[in-house]
Amino acid sequence: MNASEHTDRALCVSLMVWHPDCWVIELTEKLDIGLIGYGTRTRQDGRTTTLYTIYANTEEQISSGIEQIRAHPQVYVVSEVNQMHRLEATSTPGNATKGLLIDHDGTTQISDEFLSRGFVHAEPVDGNNGVEYWRLLTNYNREEVESIIDEICESVGAEIDVLGVTEAAWGTGLGGLPLHRLTRRQHEVFQLARQEGYYSTPRRISADGLADELGISASTLHEHLQKVEAKLLGP
Repeated sequence: MNASEHTDRALCVSLMVWHPDCWVIELTEKLDIGLIGYGTRTRQDGRTTTLYTIYANTEEQISSGIEQIRAHPQVYVVSEVNQMHRLEATSTPGNATKGLLIDHDGTTQISDEFLSRGFVHAEPVDGNNGVEYWRLLTNYNREEVESIIDEICESVGAEIDVLGVTEAAWGTGLGGLPLHRLTRRQHEVFQLARQEGYYSTPRRISADGLADELGISASTLHEHLQKVEAKLLGP
């Protein structure tokens, strides 16, 4: 690839990703849990170890989720991680979290398809409701990004929706948003708001339009977003 195929400004690419044979996608589709993964790389033996935050609305859902993760054939070792720096999130009713270090089958993951092509993580990967949300940084231009994503889809049978491509801003980085603080419903509202351009400038969707898509009133939407913003931007 020559220099003309790159952009002089780094891009941030937001994706919604589904790919086959992924235990994270499988379990978050059937269980009331989400999994935030902090980057992974497959070793030569085909295994990988990933740090996750599992989140749910109750401690019971967390415990059940961990049992199902341990029982999955693609998962080999699950160790709990002390997340003392995140205790403020676990004290909130309806917002249970736990850190997990998971050794699992790396050959079923899609991470290396992106990393081997020069993309890097801008944020942790958020898996919930049977899909994964990715934010990646790249030096490629928009046309090259679309071409590479098509190539990845064809290579591994993935379905990838591009939710947005913007110039990367200083401050975008791994762990930039403490998504583990959100409940599953708040995740759903926040992801859709980002996807539909509620936080874009200019705004691509109104509060009323976003509320209609979610099937809630505008006042309920504002209540959700106020709580989301307080958790993400607060101390």
